Amino acid sequence: MLRKPRPLTRPSHIAVLAASSPSELPRIEHAAENLRARGLRVTLAPNIAVRDRYLASGDDERAGVLNEFLRSPEFDGFFFARGGYGLHRILDRVDYDAVAANPRPVIGFSDLTALHQAIAVRAGVATFHGPMMNTDWHDGLSPDREAWFWSMLAGDAPLTWSFGADQVLNPGDAEGVLFGGCVSLTNDLTGTPYDFWIDDGIWFWEDVDEPVYRIDRMLTHLRLTGRLKKIRGVIIGSLRGCGSDAEITVFLREFFGSMSIPVVRHFPFGHDGDNLLMPIGVRARLSTNDNVLAITEPAVALG
Repeated sequence: MLRKPRPLTRPSHIAVLAASSPSELPRIEHAAENLRARGLRVTLAPNIAVRDRYLASGDDERAGVLNEFLRSPEFDGFFFARGGYGLHRILDRVDYDAVAANPRPVIGFSDLTALHQAIAVRAGVATFHGPMMNTDWHDGLSPDREAWFWSMLAGDAPLTWSFGADQVLNPGDAEGVLFGGCVSLTNDLTGTPYDFWIDDGIWFWEDVDEPVYRIDRMLTHLRLTGRLKKIRGVIIGSLRGCGSDAEITVFLREFFGSMSIPVVRHFPFGHDGDNLLMPIGVRARLSTNDNVLAITEPAVALG
């Protein structure tokens, strides 16, 4: 079981880090002002505005800045400017001992899946798949998703999110530990020292701009590893730019139809923005009888 980070409440001091692709500074500054209006102190990493080809500065600088912030006791949590690409390149340079010594919420999605998995494997600490600065905090979260965000990071439990009957691909009830992220990142890290999977867990995943045949290829690869045999449920988020809804539906029903576990789709997390915070390493219940996902324990360490 992963150790939980400490709560993140308001007021707190958060760092905004740039460990992947470069960002448009005005968008990040606007997002930071939105968070300050919510009572947070916000510090931007010095490489936020740096552009080195498709990276937010070179590997040495990105890793160095990330570690500097992770080692500092000044910050209560870590948000990220954006995803894209780049964390793969520095996973072997991250100071996981610093994360383990002072677990605090690490929040992001897309390329951050690589860091979430690496922290789980190397530091044994739970993290959060969730909103980032460039989209979610720039544009704002809807009231229900923002309330869920702060409630979860404060340690409220149980928390319940309802979904519609039309989102159900396979019926059933399941309990297990939530884990997941961007499926292409999970697929890429299979067989590496940062390969993270929870047998008997509830797997959530999403992706962007991957044609259906490539989603098929990634899921088939994971199936052939044998790791899909033990999962207890599947939650599918946004698949923006991955084909028509009809095409995706046919494939998903074909792929998961023979599995006698609950499978739901169109959950509000992923590359469409307005992200629902999804905890990694926390027990949950997925029920298509009640049409709810229930986070059944605090996602942070209380007391």
